[in-house]
Amino acid sequence: MKKILLIIIFCSFGGLFAQEKVGLKEIYVENNLAYKVANDQLFSGQAQKVRKNGHLVYEEYYEKGIPIKSILYYNGTEKPKPVELTEFYEKTFDKKKVTRYGLSKPTMEFKFYDQNGKKTLIEKYENDKLTYRCEYLDNKKHGTEFCIKDDGTELEIEYRNGKKVAQK
Repeated sequence: MKKILLIIIFCSFGGLFAQEKVGLKEIYVENNLAYKVANDQLFSGQAQKVRKNGHLVYEEYYEKGIPIKSILYYNGTEKPKPVELTEFYEKTFDKKKVTRYGLSKPTMEFKFYDQNGKKTLIEKYENDKLTYRCEYLDNKKHGTEFCIKDDGTELEIEYRNGKKVAQK
C-alpha cells in the first residue's frame, strides 16, 4: 500500500515540475505573454530553435507565459555551449542581466539593466579576475570606469553624464 501511495504522490508532483519543450514557431507573444499556438494557452516550459542537424541554437524559458531567461549557444560545438544568457525582470520582457561567455578562453561579461531597459553596469572577468567595470546612468558612462591595461597596470577614469571628468 505504501508503494502505491508513493507512486501516486510521485506522479502527481512530477506533472507539476515537468517542462514542456517546443519549437520557437509553436509559441507566439501577445500583450507580453507567451501562448502556445496549438491551444492558445499560456505557455510554461522551453521553446527551442534546433537546426536540421540537431544542433541547439537558442532556447527560451517561460513560466505561465512570462519569460524567465533565454540562452543563445555557440555554433559548431559538440555539446551546446552558451554564448549569452539573458535574464528578464519578473512579469516583463525587459532585460535584467545579460551574461556573455567566451569560447576560447575563460571570459565572462555581465551587463545589468534597469527596468526601463537602460544599461546600469558592465563588468568583464578573465580567469575570474575583474578586468573591466563601468557604471552607467541613462545609458551614459557615469561613475568610475576601471580597466586593466595590456601591461597589467590598473586605470580608473571618472565620468559624469557621459563626459570624462578625471583620470587616476
